[in-house]
Amino acid sequence: MKSLLTNSGTVPLELSELPCDHDLPGLASLLHEERLTTILSCVLAEWLEPNAQLLQTRVFLRRLFPGKRCSVELELVVDKGNSLPAEHRRLLGKFYKDDQGATLFETLEALRRNGFGAGRFVVSQPVAWVPEYRLLLSSWAEGTLLSSILLARSDAGHQIARAAEWLLSLHHCGITTGRRYSIERHLLTLGRWKKLLTEAYPEGGRLVGTLVARFEERCRDLAGWIPRPTHRDFSHEHLVVQGDQLTCLDLDEFCQYDPLFDVAHFIAHLRFLSLTQFGSIGQFDWLCDRFLAGYQSGCEEFSSERLELYLAISYFKLGRFVALVQRPEGWDTALAELLREAERVVRRNSG
Repeated sequence: MKSLLTNSGTVPLELSELPCDHDLPGLASLLHEERLTTILSCVLAEWLEPNAQLLQTRVFLRRLFPGKRCSVELELVVDKGNSLPAEHRRLLGKFYKDDQGATLFETLEALRRNGFGAGRFVVSQPVAWVPEYRLLLSSWAEGTLLSSILLARSDAGHQIARAAEWLLSLHHCGITTGRRYSIERHLLTLGRWKKLLTEAYPEGGRLVGTLVARFEERCRDLAGWIPRPTHRDFSHEHLVVQGDQLTCLDLDEFCQYDPLFDVAHFIAHLRFLSLTQFGSIGQFDWLCDRFLAGYQSGCEEFSSERLELYLAISYFKLGRFVALVQRPEGWDTALAELLREAERVVRRNSG
């Protein structure tokens, strides 16, 4: 995966950098700036306001998940007429392999109608779905990624508490759109990952198999939870802070599922950030505790048993990301640490 974060230095996308991905045919529209500008002029006619003209489009590659989706920043130069200076605007563009973007468009609209359109906690405004190019256009979230704040400041506890509030708001917003995810489907995915991880990391194959077996065993015993709106990829990388406003990004995995998975996923990613940045997984444990306390204070259906299981699964998921998607230098060391952490949580939960 090629990833450029929103607060990193950026350069316009060169043609030589354009990903060649036959599963994302819409990416070819980026090859010709004039053609792309013409396409966007038609699609964005209402958004641009009357008499406005799109003069130029510059593209910045943000994130690529090969075979699934690609995110780009679109910098638009707009002539508003009346001898006014040209205006610069930004949009987020996401290219998909299928019609997932159309579903996300509907999800974002539903969320904005149900409390996430203005105020402290919001999601991006969907602007247009372009089916010919499988392209979703949405508003650009201005601000600073929570991950950047965590690494730059020692007093990030307030922002972490707000992240817990945002998540509680999502889980209690009441919308019923989105697919219904299930434990059974989750286990099927984990089974596929087990095979791939064992092939990539044979020395850890036994532990990988043991973990998945324990996941299957524990999941069979789960009961009593009510499906709710679930982000399913909630992390510090998907929250943008701008003053008192918190914008959540990347709701591609949104579904109706057990909301405690989001809680565990966020905690696991905080600890993973600690591991990658400081070489120790526990640097942000005090923030994990504050996040969990904030969430628990507003949650009526909390279960430590379910949270611990999802925490172990989230470490396993991160191991898959490190070994099969990101594969950085020293990936095997990071994978071993994540698998050990998953094992530790499973054993703790069995005691």
